[in-house]
Amino acid sequence: MSPPSALRPPLSAVAPLRQFIIGTAGHIDHGKTALVKALTGVDTDRLPEEKARGITIDIGFAHLSENITIIDVPGHERLIKNMVAGVSTIDLVLFVVAADDGVMPQSREHLDIINLLQIRHGLVVITKTDLADLEWLLLVEEDLRNLLRDTPFAGSEIYHTSTVSGEGISQLREALLQKLADIPPRQDMEVFRQPVDRAFSVKGFGTVITGTVLSGMLKTGDEVEIQPGGVRTRVRGLQSHDREVAEVRAGYRAAVNLAGIDLENVQRGMVLTAPELFAPVSLINARLSLLASAPLPLKNNQRIRFHIHTGEAFARVLIPDAPQLAPGESGYVQLRLEQPVHAAFQDRFIVRQYSPQRTLGGGVVLQTEPFRYRKKYQALFRKTLAQLESDTPAGRISGAFDLIAAEPLKLWQLKTRTNLPLQELQRTVKALIQEEQLFSAGISGKTYYFSRAQLQACLERIVTALEKYHREFPGRAGLSEAEAISRLEKVFHPEALRKALEYGLRTKILVRDHQQYRHASFTPQLSAKDSEKYQATAALYREAKFAPPTVKEILAQLSLTPKEFKELSRLLREAGQLVYIDETLMLHSSTLPELQALLQDFFRDKREITVAEFKELTGTTRKHAIPLLTYLDTNGYTERDGDVRRPGPKIMVNTS
Repeated sequence: MSPPSALRPPLSAVAPLRQFIIGTAGHIDHGKTALVKALTGVDTDRLPEEKARGITIDIGFAHLSENITIIDVPGHERLIKNMVAGVSTIDLVLFVVAADDGVMPQSREHLDIINLLQIRHGLVVITKTDLADLEWLLLVEEDLRNLLRDTPFAGSEIYHTSTVSGEGISQLREALLQKLADIPPRQDMEVFRQPVDRAFSVKGFGTVITGTVLSGMLKTGDEVEIQPGGVRTRVRGLQSHDREVAEVRAGYRAAVNLAGIDLENVQRGMVLTAPELFAPVSLINARLSLLASAPLPLKNNQRIRFHIHTGEAFARVLIPDAPQLAPGESGYVQLRLEQPVHAAFQDRFIVRQYSPQRTLGGGVVLQTEPFRYRKKYQALFRKTLAQLESDTPAGRISGAFDLIAAEPLKLWQLKTRTNLPLQELQRTVKALIQEEQLFSAGISGKTYYFSRAQLQACLERIVTALEKYHREFPGRAGLSEAEAISRLEKVFHPEALRKALEYGLRTKILVRDHQQYRHASFTPQLSAKDSEKYQATAALYREAKFAPPTVKEILAQLSLTPKEFKELSRLLREAGQLVYIDETLMLHSSTLPELQALLQDFFRDKREITVAEFKELTGTTRKHAIPLLTYLDTNGYTERDGDVRRPGPKIMVNTS
């Protein structure tokens, strides 16, 4: 990245021009690079090997004007990976066929890839017209029209050019400018993403990456993440079309100078993103369409090459509804990647045969990091992906929550999973909350959302856990909130479980007594024998008042085992009959009002009480007095002041 020049003011200092990216496509040695040079004056073959062999090996770049970039791609069949990286972010394709060769294998494969990536705008060019006579040119044109018949370029004007004679170059340039003017703006996710197509180091500046901004905006000083991996860094500087700029936006070619990042940590195939919104992706639910010309059906669990943005990964394809996809067929699949990638909703991708390398088809990402597919998810799998393909905002939002763990989503995470315009998303979320299809929760000062389906899934697991618990402990009132969460927090987010408990109460599926949750159909019930022991234990504590017996004494008096006493004391606490003071002391709940009254009377005459006076007042021992006074301090009955206690807020003292 070069330092700013006085002759090149920042682009942001003038009215920003919309930028366009043109990409070439076509068979090897069909004159793509020569055509780019004729249009721009730039030779995009920069590598010594490219110069020596006379072929394009890697993608090259040239500027047609201050806001138009041309990406030249290789045409060799072994370099399709680089070709896909080059055309993955273009607005318009220059589809090139040489007059002397006519339509060749990579002409067809490149056109297939352009169609699979849904690149809808382009110009068709016959090059090297100086090498063919008119009769042959007409045959090439006819062959080209047949090739384009079932594509968006059917019926397109075919431009004749020669870089030797200069024929048609100026007309092609004018046609390009006119065509670009008619292209509608890109759909913008409003979240910054930029696939990396080059990474290099500049002395004095450090690591620089280049690429086309897919969506959103980036400014100097912004924090970004490098995905996959989530390495966080800061933008030191930005350039677009060799000019220093303050910001770049969707559709711009951008060079980004990254602070504190070594060159080995970033490479082609990675994606620069806004922080905290994306995670590495190893599982993708998608719609995959096979080319009618695919050489073989795609079999379930077949290993393939997966191309997305500027990167490639190996993957296995799971086809839930059939043993295979036949050529020309389309269906829902789950892609299980061997290396993590960056992917988001509605990203296009290409699938190629592992070996020999041939393009099989392509598709669109519908969901990232879902559950691993199981047969039991088949109906939900179809329903969810159909919702995500729908044009209804509510359907997309609903689908965004299904087939994923019960994790809450922030608004911007919903944005990346649905690609809805932000204002439309906010309106729809508000309406869904009113309809109780979505629920919001504050977590760490931020608002998160859960779907009704997520809460129902949580509630189903809570009910299952409660039913098991009720069978094991028929006398217990149920589970506390903390106990319910601890049993399931490895599966569901704790806040989702809290919301599910609330939802269970509202829908009367659950009942809460003394902060214990139970199933509405369950009533705690002890056997006759256990009921007698329960009543006897309660009576013993009630009669002992402030000087309860030790556990050892209770076991002896009532012929209980330690396990029985532990269970009975828990049941009495849950029922509100016993009050836990500390590990060594419990009192019957009826003694607390009595104790409060004793303190009330005492403090009418005195303003403080000592431990000795408290022992005398209650008839208890020092062993019990100290923990009992600590309990009274903690719960607002008394306030400690050195070695004495004064009245707390729960003790009403008449000072008149």
